[in-house]
Amino acid sequence: MSAVKRQSSELRDEYAALTRGRIVAAFVEQLADGVADDVSMAEIAKRAKVAERTIYRHFKTRAELLAAAGEWIEDNVFGYVPFTSPDELPAIFRKLCKSFDRHPHLARAIALTRAGRTMRADFRRRLIEHHREAMAPLTRHLKPKEVRQAEALASYLNNVLAWNAMREDFGMSSGEIADTIEWALTTLLKDVRRRDAAAARGSADKRIPSQRKRTTAAKAPA
Repeated sequence: MSAVKRQSSELRDEYAALTRGRIVAAFVEQLADGVADDVSMAEIAKRAKVAERTIYRHFKTRAELLAAAGEWIEDNVFGYVPFTSPDELPAIFRKLCKSFDRHPHLARAIALTRAGRTMRADFRRRLIEHHREAMAPLTRHLKPKEVRQAEALASYLNNVLAWNAMREDFGMSSGEIADTIEWALTTLLKDVRRRDAAAARGSADKRIPSQRKRTTAAKAPA
C-alpha cells in the first residue's frame, strides 16, 4: 500500500470512529433525557447530525448501539472501581454517589429504563462476580444459602438502584446515602464474620468427638 493510500485509509478510519462516537454520545444524551425507551433511530440521527442510514452502517441493531453506549458510560462516567475486599465497598460507593450526583438524569435512566437495564447487564454480571470473589474469604464455613444471601445483599447495596431509591423515596443527599450504605454494609460484614466464626467453631467441635472415638478405638484391646 502506498503512503497516500495508507493515509487515506487512516483518515477514513478516524472519521468513522468520530462518527461512531457522535452516534453513541447522541444516544447517551437521549438516555439522560429520560426518553431512551421511546426514542427512534431517526431522533438519534438528528441529534448526532448524521443520516439515519449512517447509524445502521455502524450499528446493525439497536442491541449493538446499546452495548456500545454501555461501554462508553462505563469507561467515561460510572466506571468500575476495582476492589479485593468487601471492606473497600463503602468508600467506593461514596465515590459513585458523587458521580451519580454529577449525572443524576443519566444515573436514574440507567437504573429505571429498559435500555438502561440492558446496558448495565454485562457490567452487573461482572460486578457480581467480583463481589463473590471478595466475599469468599469471609464465608468459608457458611452454608450455601447464607453465602448467597450475603453476596446478594452486598451486591444490591453497591448499586445505582439503591442510590436512586434513597434519593427519590426519602429525599436523601449524596452524603446521607453514602453514610446509610456504609452503615448497612458494615453491619452486614460484621454479622457475616460472626456467623462464619461460629460455623467454624461448630465444625471444629464436631471433629473433636470423632477424633476421640478413633483414638479410643485404636487403644482398645484386640
